[in-house]
Amino acid sequence: MSTSDRLRYSPGVKWRSRCQHDGLSAASCLTLAHLTAAMSATLTTLPASYLRYATRGLSSYLGFREPLSQMPLLQHRAYSSDPPAQTRFTYRLAAAAAGKRTPSRAPKAWQDYWLYTSTQVNATPPYLRSTKPNSGEDAFFAATVGGSKHHVAFGVADGVGGWQDQGVDPSDFSHGLCGLMAGTAYIHEGLEAGKNVRPQELMQTAYDAVSVNPRIVAGGCTASLAVVDGAGGMETANLGDSGFLIFSPGRVAHRSQIQTHAFNTPYQLAKVPPKMQAQNAIFGGSAHYSETPAQADVERYQLKHGDVVLFATDGVWDNLSAQETLGVVTKVIEEHGYWFKSHNFPGAESLLNATLIRSLSQEVDEKSGLKGPYLPGLLATAVMREAKVAGLDTRRNGPFAKEVNLLYPQEGWRGGKADDIAVVVCVAVEDGEAAMHESIPIKAKL
Repeated sequence: MSTSDRLRYSPGVKWRSRCQHDGLSAASCLTLAHLTAAMSATLTTLPASYLRYATRGLSSYLGFREPLSQMPLLQHRAYSSDPPAQTRFTYRLAAAAAGKRTPSRAPKAWQDYWLYTSTQVNATPPYLRSTKPNSGEDAFFAATVGGSKHHVAFGVADGVGGWQDQGVDPSDFSHGLCGLMAGTAYIHEGLEAGKNVRPQELMQTAYDAVSVNPRIVAGGCTASLAVVDGAGGMETANLGDSGFLIFSPGRVAHRSQIQTHAFNTPYQLAKVPPKMQAQNAIFGGSAHYSETPAQADVERYQLKHGDVVLFATDGVWDNLSAQETLGVVTKVIEEHGYWFKSHNFPGAESLLNATLIRSLSQEVDEKSGLKGPYLPGLLATAVMREAKVAGLDTRRNGPFAKEVNLLYPQEGWRGGKADDIAVVVCVAVEDGEAAMHESIPIKAKL
């Protein structure tokens, strides 16, 4: 093979026009391409502070007028025999819950926390859904969409406690809604035709079913859920004051916003029977707010490999701020090596151990359990326990206490707010083979 032929098929083919522009021969271009590829790989292992000088020095040595950071990146070339360069994600999930009256205790699997993976073959049960004895009035669910390991739906619902004044158990509504959302997602048909389920539609379908279910006489709840696809695209629907956070290494990448009519009066789905409406009209009584899924906030977000999504009811958000939740999450993830510091000094950048994330178990069920720690379960239980402890602490003012004291200083509220708690955690795992088709840029703070 001639020098020009070797250059055509070399990794540095994108340098050819630049080499010719600078007056270099074909043989020099070939040497330059391989030298640059080797040195670029070395640079990715250097501390960020060295890259400024390293890239300037390399570009100067090679005789280019621009720094290396502005040069074309080496990318995998897709030939006709290559598979499509499409990122494929699977998901590892877990849920944790605690009733308001549940005593603080060491969490037990399948009683206080539940594990789930989108990659499970013949999962038993096929999806997660909460039950009243274990989570009180708050509910959760997680399910694959149409049985696809690349598509999942998950979320939480918070039964509105005010219904107890009407002699109604609000947990019937919240658990019923989550169970129906899980089942509807799991039996969804349409993925083969390219139609994924939408979270707002999923909420609407479940709400319609609850509204006509004679076993659920009345009640109401908030709802917050997500549907994630095989490319890492996440769409969420949030109604009320439950919500979610997305964590990337060392930071909160995104947080949802709550919907309320007034302080401690969230938007909510509700079922108000005609008899109760008539009684309220004649004798008066407390107003029943009733929104529809169409009023939910809908957001879209692109997940990356290793991103952590955490949904929770207000039993968490009333007692833990976003930064406090980040602290809990960071401690767990760093202790198990999934995040690590770029340098050994305060304020150092947090980085992702991408390989370790890909090693997360793909199989877990109630019978087989796990041979080692499972990150989503560790995170869900850690956040649930921290919120439980904070809610019972009479000296620790959380977000709820701070808001009460701001709006109603005469109340003199001190400490946390004991409440039911439901948490769902999802970790995005990118297929390693698919990731190789993505370009890998040299990241430097220049």
